[in-house]
Amino acid sequence: MRHLACLLLGTLLSTPLSAGNDEQTRIAREMIQVLDAYAVYKMGDFDEAFERYRQLAEAGNRQGMLNLGNMYAAGLGTAADLKQALTWYQRAADAGDAIGMYEVARAHDLGLGTEADPDQAAQWYRRAAEQDNAEAQWTLGERLYEQGQHSVGLSWIRAAARQGEHPQAQQFLASREGSRTTITPTEHERRAALAALATVDQAAQRQDAAALVTLIDDDAQILVRLPHERNWQHLSKAQLRTLWQQTFAQADEYSYQRNEPELINAGGTILAFSLIREKLKRGDRIQQLEIRENAQLRVRDGKASIHGLRLDIRQQGE
Repeated sequence: MRHLACLLLGTLLSTPLSAGNDEQTRIAREMIQVLDAYAVYKMGDFDEAFERYRQLAEAGNRQGMLNLGNMYAAGLGTAADLKQALTWYQRAADAGDAIGMYEVARAHDLGLGTEADPDQAAQWYRRAAEQDNAEAQWTLGERLYEQGQHSVGLSWIRAAARQGEHPQAQQFLASREGSRTTITPTEHERRAALAALATVDQAAQRQDAAALVTLIDDDAQILVRLPHERNWQHLSKAQLRTLWQQTFAQADEYSYQRNEPELINAGGTILAFSLIREKLKRGDRIQQLEIRENAQLRVRDGKASIHGLRLDIRQQGE
């Protein structure tokens, strides 16, 4: 595992390791630890994941703080404790994390771990929205619109809807402004999209993390949501590769199967909606997961690449 971690560290760094980039090295090393904890969590080993997130959080890692808060909120790996959850969300928010700000807003909004305080909720929703959190932008925009502040409300809703990040915001705008007509992909586009997805599937089935992300554009927007969580995590292509690699490393046995995808041509982008079933086994532990995948593909010269990806990972039945 130490050798693997060294290899993965290299994939996360865009410049050579040297004494002059100690901060970059530290950040990359912490990201590997976060992704390793993600893989443990995905495997269903919540006690181990809780301990890993706790160590990261106490060391000042914002992603560790968020995920520790999530585990306290859901009662995974520990007793449910909304006050403790809010404590860690607040620490992440104070460190400048937009998801932490959104969770603090939500806590004050709904009275989770604290007394409900609409003024505090509004302040934190706005702070999170200003930091580009799509959930906060949608919540803030919808409320302002309902209060009659249509212009500013729509501005925030459009911000949430950009680049396909928030389906509810997109649906709101479509119903108000008229939805765009979608058309069935041509046979040429369909073959290219299905070939690209088949390449991904074959790589997953042989547990080849590098090949699994080959068709993803370097600047693709990648969003991942883990089981029992509400918020999406933004990952780079290198980080997604590492997450897959760590997932494979955690499992003694692994299986992967995609259902027939639904393909839609939306203004030149092929949207592929798929249900993927994963089964991970380690010792006596078996974890059965469903991945609701939304891939956005571009077709050029008969070949498709992925320029947007949403992976909503759920436990079966969740």
